[in-house]
Amino acid sequence: MKKVSAMDIYKLLPRRNCKRCGYTCMAFATKLLEREVSLDQCPLLSEEQRRKILELISPPVREVTFGREKKVVLGGEEVMYRYQKTFFNPTAIGVDVSDDLSEEEIKERAKKIEDFVFERTGEKLKLDFIVVRNKTNDPKKFIKALKIVQENTKMPICLATNNLESLKEALKVVEGKPLVYSANKENINDIIKIIKESKKDVVLVLSSGDVKELKNLAAKCLANGIEDIVFEPYLDPEDIFNTADMNVMIRRSAIEEDKYLGFPILNSPIVSYFYALNNEVPADGFFEKEDSAKVYEATTSAVLLNRYADALIIHNLDIWELMPILTLRQAIYTDPRKPQAVEPGLYVIGNPDENSPVILTTNFSLTFYTVTGDFEKDNVNCWLLVMDTGGKAVDVSVAGGQYNGENAKKLIEETGIADKVSHRIIILPALAASTRGDIEDKTGWTCVVGTRDSSQVGEFLRKNWDRILKEWKEKNAK
Repeated sequence: MKKVSAMDIYKLLPRRNCKRCGYTCMAFATKLLEREVSLDQCPLLSEEQRRKILELISPPVREVTFGREKKVVLGGEEVMYRYQKTFFNPTAIGVDVSDDLSEEEIKERAKKIEDFVFERTGEKLKLDFIVVRNKTNDPKKFIKALKIVQENTKMPICLATNNLESLKEALKVVEGKPLVYSANKENINDIIKIIKESKKDVVLVLSSGDVKELKNLAAKCLANGIEDIVFEPYLDPEDIFNTADMNVMIRRSAIEEDKYLGFPILNSPIVSYFYALNNEVPADGFFEKEDSAKVYEATTSAVLLNRYADALIIHNLDIWELMPILTLRQAIYTDPRKPQAVEPGLYVIGNPDENSPVILTTNFSLTFYTVTGDFEKDNVNCWLLVMDTGGKAVDVSVAGGQYNGENAKKLIEETGIADKVSHRIIILPALAASTRGDIEDKTGWTCVVGTRDSSQVGEFLRKNWDRILKEWKEKNAK
């Protein structure tokens, strides 16, 4: 695959440097390459220029979008490995709602999927879409379930049915652009016909256990004008690594510009859950039967997240199962070129006063949110000084020289912390003990080495802070 440069794009731009887009043409070309701006921002582009630039910058894995008020974006990836660039669109995670549930159960489950959220390092981690599953194979029950979900949530919808009549009726009432699950070599012609007759804009999932067959299915869809496609390599719950291998083959072929394989990938760990519920799996015997099945679903999800899944369909909503899946997704789709950092400065924790401790940490977001979470949980009242270490953790910034006396002095001056407290004491994390002398020399404040872990700070302060403050005041009163 030929690497596209900003100069390649620049040559296709008007090159007038009018700055109506907000940039010079070369800067605009660079930002287009980094996907930070849209072609629509240039008002001077001709249709021919737009077509050529889109052809040049379109990612090898086609980007497809489905949804209603809320949208899900799948694909749009350009590389095999994150260090080569970054991954752009986080794996979308959908949870099923079966049409064999009661009306109240469907409503309750749909709302639970939409409302699910937990926060990590300042980011709210959520689920992305609802899979309305035609378990009964009854078109009427399927449509009823679909309507309940649509009336009670704004979530994007995946229509999961093997019943052609159910699909036909669902396309008449579904709002927005749905994800249709799924077509295979047996029903592809019928589904294409239904989609064409409905005149509904959809994203179609193509399912097969063979990569060559997926390619043939894609070619048939493209020939019929259906361009928004997602691949689903069949998941064998007894050999999930075979599915992972197919994911890798598809992604690699897309990067190598095989246009018939340049589409997002969907996997269904829900299959692993129901398989494990009815069969022996490796985790069985360590957990209760149902929990064992949930562990197997989470394990399958983790494997496929690491192997290019652009979307996952799962069944369970237990926080202990979803947290590791969503946390892994967050880690994979964090841009490694950009440190996760919070704004440096002074943060008020609890209700501190002039006699409360001053604690110095770094602006690495994981450190910051772990520290503040531990402090709030343990009812710690303090002034938290957050040093600009370029988004590095304590031990890394100590080793790299960012956690130092000069930066501490600058932070103290900029925040005015000296005017808020009656003492000149800073508590350092144990991992920063080696910087104590430098910080004391540069700031004139007394440094006390605290605990290694922020979860121990509350107990440390309860046992030591009154004594430390009293000794400092006695010493400095003389």
